[in-house]
Amino acid sequence: MSELPERRVAGQLFAVGEGLFVVRYPLSTALPIPLRLRGGHLLTWAFCGLGPSGADPAALIVFTADAPPESLTVETHFHDLAVTVPPVQAGTDLDPAARAALCPAVLGALTPATLAPLAGMLPLLGGALSALAESRENPSGPRPGLTPTGGTGAILTGSRVPGYLVLRAGARWRCLRIASARLSFGAEPRAVLDLAEAGGPPEGPAEAALLVWPGEIVAAEVRS
Repeated sequence: MSELPERRVAGQLFAVGEGLFVVRYPLSTALPIPLRLRGGHLLTWAFCGLGPSGADPAALIVFTADAPPESLTVETHFHDLAVTVPPVQAGTDLDPAARAALCPAVLGALTPATLAPLAGMLPLLGGALSALAESRENPSGPRPGLTPTGGTGAILTGSRVPGYLVLRAGARWRCLRIASARLSFGAEPRAVLDLAEAGGPPEGPAEAALLVWPGEIVAAEVRS
């Protein structure tokens, strides 16, 4: 936290689920990185509008709180930023660009401690997650193959084991933590995965899958 005076800015507050919120506020040219949040528990953050789209640059923070706050203080590496917000809006009011920016931020912030609250973001990000999966279908090497073996198991080709799987059945995405993996090597290495679920049971067979490592997201080919 800096010794510089606190700055103030008007933002927007969106309720995604019970106790789960997104705050959006204008982003200055200094690109101050959120470090901590007073008034809520910071889970992850993203910037949007920095490309040639013409949209106004904005910061997005996903956080939990007992109730919708009237203001938040964002501690950044430059200064503290006091964000005042009007009455809370529905999460569905977040525009597509914001949802697209939040996808890699949410997946990249998955840990055992954040899995349950961040899984609450998946219904809101469904369309953006599908677009993300399509954009990552051609990695530099062969696409990993994933064969679900029931609700809490799967077989993954290759010798790399992700920390999390994000699966889509129909229009619904759900997140699963890799609880354990049994690797076999040879001409066709593979891993037998035991999965711990967050976000409820599947509503049908998986149709798309994202594999999540720290700093990396890869689309897998779902096999039956």
